[in-house]
Amino acid sequence: MSIVDSTTALATVHTEATVVAFTAGTLASVTDCVTEVQSKLKRGTLGTTSTPTLVEVQRWLARAKQELAEVKGFTWKRRYATVSTVADQFRYALPPDFNGGIVRLRDTTNDRFIEFYSNDQFDSAYPDLSAETSGEPLFAAIKNMELWLAPPPAAVYAFEIEYERAGDDNTTTDFSWLPEIERFRCCDFAIAESFLSLHMWAESDRYMQKWMAGVGKAIRADGKRKWHSMNFQGQSFIQKFGVYK
Repeated sequence: MSIVDSTTALATVHTEATVVAFTAGTLASVTDCVTEVQSKLKRGTLGTTSTPTLVEVQRWLARAKQELAEVKGFTWKRRYATVSTVADQFRYALPPDFNGGIVRLRDTTNDRFIEFYSNDQFDSAYPDLSAETSGEPLFAAIKNMELWLAPPPAAVYAFEIEYERAGDDNTTTDFSWLPEIERFRCCDFAIAESFLSLHMWAESDRYMQKWMAGVGKAIRADGKRKWHSMNFQGQSFIQKFGVYK
């Protein structure tokens, strides 16, 4: 038996695989949401003289957003805000939608977290911050809805605060922090209010039912996620404290 050596060259063509990218989706701003409402109302472009007016629809959208944040114990309520320190300034206003809860502060200039003190600890260690020598901030405390840094910054540092947001918004035009499905639910609420202003009771009731059903599903979904994160078992106060710390 003879072995035939093939001299045919391989010509394999490698094609780069298509990459699917995640995008911000639709309805990222109040303008996008208004367009969605307009498409359901079939009354043309909303403006200052239309019924309902553009301002009214924007107000209803903002209300829906705040109600979602209030009733859900919002899964997506964690928010990040940044600030640049001012030399020798140790008091900083918290974001307007700050709602307490677990707070973390990171010095992004030096890539490290700042330790939080209780007010008693902070006052004991730094009874008079105006007398302290400025330097690199090491500790922080929240006093009277203000962020206090110690020692006072000696220069400009970039700080990032992670906190739980309230239902109030920094701006009424931002919907991007909501999941996509929640943005559509906000539109359902605004559509219901719009039909109500037009005395179209049946249509208003239909979209209000969609809104209520959507909120109910969202609450149940939050409960399932929380139960799963707890490994399907109740947690004691000691366990929760350990997680937070």
